[in-house]
Amino acid sequence: MNIAIIRLSALGDIVHSMVVLQFIKKHFPDANITWVTQKNFEDVLNFNPGIKQVVGIDIKKLKTKKSLKEFKKTAKFLKSLDSFDYVLDIQGLIKSATISFFLGKKRYGLEVGCIRESLASLFYTDRVIIPCENNVIYRNLDFVSKIFGFEYNDEEILKKEAYLFYDTSKDYSVINNFLEDKNILFIPGSSKENKNYPSEGFIEVAKSLKKNILLLWGNEEERKKAEYISQKSGAKVLPKLSLNDLKYLISKMDLIIGGDTGPVHMAWAMNRASIVLFGYTPVTLMYQTPKNIAIKSPSSAGACRFDKSDDSIKLIEPKKIIEKAKELLER
Repeated sequence: MNIAIIRLSALGDIVHSMVVLQFIKKHFPDANITWVTQKNFEDVLNFNPGIKQVVGIDIKKLKTKKSLKEFKKTAKFLKSLDSFDYVLDIQGLIKSATISFFLGKKRYGLEVGCIRESLASLFYTDRVIIPCENNVIYRNLDFVSKIFGFEYNDEEILKKEAYLFYDTSKDYSVINNFLEDKNILFIPGSSKENKNYPSEGFIEVAKSLKKNILLLWGNEEERKKAEYISQKSGAKVLPKLSLNDLKYLISKMDLIIGGDTGPVHMAWAMNRASIVLFGYTPVTLMYQTPKNIAIKSPSSAGACRFDKSDDSIKLIEPKKIIEKAKELLER
């Protein structure tokens, strides 16, 4: 059985979607799974034993002046791939649905009302109803379990295998030089400013925990923020890392703390302890466990529509983070 899964972006959404791999393989061990994603996210999927091949699409090229030429080239490439028995669009956007059209005749997606872009549902031959207010992990697993006719439960989710894998042949001495006995990773940046916890809050948490605290950054603005936190707290600023390096780093951490963003959610995928700080987004965007904890700001966040002007994450008290962090580190 050949299966194509489409989840193009963003990092956290891809990570949450990847949980379906081990559940599909549990019930269909001989399934050959191809994952289609944006080219810049290929590395997060690489080395996963549940994936036969990762296919990266350069979405940026499809938005240039030569977009028609690039679209024809991409369509031809997609048609040249294996013949797929099932094509699953987990993303639910017009661009991902369009890709599904070129991959196979049996195309599955979400029904209108459960999908971000309603027109995308026109591309599917079969549609699944899953309420948008459901927890993100339930949504992904409900999607595949309804298509393939199997059941799952919370115990299976809690006992899941870690599913992000790094290149074991690579030398990680640059990262290893930063590691000590107990290691905590702060992730102060994200794609949205009001998903970011304030620097002063991170500084207070770092001073209180008194552990080996590392700071991750992805762009120049985030680097400056990390350096400021470092100057005030003594936390260490990491060098810029690839996604592969990031997977290795997270595997070595005792605790990861940050907002609702991809690198923080990678902790759950790798069975590492985490504290996720939520402002305008709901806590249903993570699966909580005894070692993966959400701390929500005082504001209420809609399950399906978010108020992106809400910057209430800054109202989360550092003492709440410190208390939860100490609990997790003592376990």
